[in-house]
Amino acid sequence: MTHPFSIYIWQPERIGGRWIEPLQAYTREYALYAANLIYTNSNAVIKVVRYGINIACLPNERAVERVEKYIAQLREK
Repeated sequence: MTHPFSIYIWQPERIGGRWIEPLQAYTREYALYAANLIYTNSNAVIKVVRYGINIACLPNERAVERVEKYIAQLREK
């Protein structure tokens, strides 16, 4: 892994959905800046992750938790 920060965007689909990773960043500042730009233009649910730990959630942490709970429910079926 050359870039420790990853930006994930929730992409809903008809059946389920998934997190896509369109961008990796080397610094925290760049990752947060890029995530904010993406969110401002799309109003998507976004999370910035470093080594598997969420460091930023857009629009808020509750939205990301709801998406991850939804994914877990789909995997149980």
